[in-house]
Amino acid sequence: MAKVKANKVAVYVFRQTAGGADFLQLHRAVRAGDYAQTWQVVYGGIEKGESAADAALRELREETGLVPLEFFQVQYVETFYSHSKDRVVLMPVFAVRVHKNARPVLNVEHDDFRWIPLAAVSGSFIWRSQREAIAIIQADILSDSPAADLLRIDLKRR
Repeated sequence: MAKVKANKVAVYVFRQTAGGADFLQLHRAVRAGDYAQTWQVVYGGIEKGESAADAALRELREETGLVPLEFFQVQYVETFYSHSKDRVVLMPVFAVRVHKNARPVLNVEHDDFRWIPLAAVSGSFIWRSQREAIAIIQADILSDSPAADLLRIDLKRR
């Protein structure tokens, strides 16, 4: 029977420019293991005693060196089945807004990055769960939805 694990997070980094919102993708290096040489968002594990929100900020810092201007929980949990590990993985999703001129400093897991305009998301994100997460971010955070204020996580308390 497949096991269920909820020990990872997904972090969607976006910037707002004159043209609208752009989402960050990181290219996984050959040595990165699972899903090497694919374009992904910030993914990482939750360490023992760490909250999912703290893990998201730590992974953001470790993988990109970026400083968040705003931090949001997203009302979505990414799920996928890993055949190689016979495991269903559940990942709380977070969104981070960074400065429009932000440039990531990549760690050894990644060898390149790119910014994807919102209009190009459907052709640039390979996983359905990523496209769904971005659609929810657009509806709840990037629009004038009253949900944005309720989903914002206070960075001063982190």
